[in-house]
Amino acid sequence: MDKSFAIELIEQKLPKKRFEHSLRVAETAVKLAEQYEGDAEKAELAGILHDFCKYDDLASMYQNVTQYELDSKLLSYGSEILHGPVCAAIMKHQYHLNDEDVLLAIAHHTTGRQQMTKNEKIVFIADYIEPRRTTKGVEEIRDMVYGGIGLDKTIYEISKRTVLYLVKKDVNVYQTTIDCLNYYNFNDSK
Repeated sequence: MDKSFAIELIEQKLPKKRFEHSLRVAETAVKLAEQYEGDAEKAELAGILHDFCKYDDLASMYQNVTQYELDSKLLSYGSEILHGPVCAAIMKHQYHLNDEDVLLAIAHHTTGRQQMTKNEKIVFIADYIEPRRTTKGVEEIRDMVYGGIGLDKTIYEISKRTVLYLVKKDVNVYQTTIDCLNYYNFNDSK
């Protein structure tokens, strides 16, 4: 899939604000790929497409989980978790996008996971820090990653903040996110 088709696809489906967010994530992913020697083209494509299913109705997402034989545990979660894996499955099966690195980056852009590829890391971080994000503490995360602290330490910090936020809200935390947090916690004695 080429970049112009991907942009056209999301522009037709997403609300204007989410479309613009996706383009900013793609731009941020390119910057990070250049800084950390990732594949800028793949990171950009994943950044463009990552929220393609963000506003799909929940029943449709659940059907996709079953149809594409995704992790059945996803059926216990809402669209915040589902839209990444469902989007990757739709891109693969309906749009014939077969680049595993791009698909993994789309699938895990919200949850992270253990042993992410470089481009998964880049898109995960880019989605969190794109220029219009105003999440409390986002400037610290931007300083970390642009200051050269590294992708892995930045992923740990994002995962930690995400888990703490979800716990405070009494929301179930997807196991993959906890696994990501633990995997990238280099302070833990392993």
